[in-house]
Amino acid sequence: MSEPLIAELHLHPGVWIVEDEPAAAALAVDMCSSAGLQPTVFSAPLPFLAALRDEAGPRAVILDWRLERELSAALFMATRHRHPRLPVIYWTGSLSSALPAMIRDDALTVVVEKGDGAGPFERAIAWAIDVGPGAG
Repeated sequence: MSEPLIAELHLHPGVWIVEDEPAAAALAVDMCSSAGLQPTVFSAPLPFLAALRDEAGPRAVILDWRLERELSAALFMATRHRHPRLPVIYWTGSLSSALPAMIRDDALTVVVEKGDGAGPFERAIAWAIDVGPGAG
């Protein structure tokens, strides 16, 4: 009885987006939806952290490095602690070289600069689907 549910989750995986800029969040939702993902947006860190602690977790996470009044290093560390094999996409207005080495050098993290346009972000989403939980 559970096979259809598992198949459906595989076909329509969830992705959590932490983005405090409404226009960027809407664009991320559109691009994720176009890739067959079911996006959930968190506009602030605390609800994301609560969901990370209380729920099974998404297929992938998309983080913005500079959230209003704070950096998202704590979100990255919490994600890695709770889900060490979860793909993380940093979609950021900052230069990738400005991010800490723990993020840049993480094998399951891709940094995409917002100024590079949609192509690199779409490729990062495809990568997350390919390497994420339930892939293959």
